[in-house]
Amino acid sequence: MSEAAFKQSFDEAFFGAWGAAVGGIDALYVSPVGTPTTVQVLVDKGIAQFGDDFAPVSSYTTFVTFRRAQVEPEVTGTVIVDGITYTLAQRVDSSDESLSKWAVQS
Repeated sequence: MSEAAFKQSFDEAFFGAWGAAVGGIDALYVSPVGTPTTVQVLVDKGIAQFGDDFAPVSSYTTFVTFRRAQVEPEVTGTVIVDGITYTLAQRVDSSDESLSKWAVQS
């Protein structure tokens, strides 16, 4: 089994188990040309803080991770998760053969 095939198999099993444990991670991806696709995603929300001085800068970050076996997302595509619409802004370097991670705007 190739590394790519292993990652895809592992990610499929993980997304299935995680979805069963937390009640599902289904979403609707809509491509820039309007084609809808049901997908499974992980949404990662957080805060990035820069600087240790008296005026640090904080920014809110949200990333959405897709299984590439389901869809190959594109810039300006949208994904609707739990009623929240996110617009794909930029693919993140941590993507691999199996997963595609995107910085999004809500």
